[in-house]
Amino acid sequence: MAMYGGLVLGAHLPSGWLWPALILFGGVVFVALAVLLLVSGARFEDQQGGYSPTPSPGSCAPFCTEPVHAPVPQR
Repeated sequence: MAMYGGLVLGAHLPSGWLWPALILFGGVVFVALAVLLLVSGARFEDQQGGYSPTPSPGSCAPFCTEPVHAPVPQR
């Protein structure tokens, strides 16, 4: 096998590296596609989950970005 000026990739790597590298690359691609499918199918704007965050009592300072009004007491 001619070296072609060092352009042969297999000459610089240990024997048997190709299949583990391909399996690892395939696993990474599979995980990326699975995450892509799960996230693309999610409906983040849908509020039917039943979860609605309740504001905590007290001031939001120093994190306030809008004027804060006192909560209305419930009867």
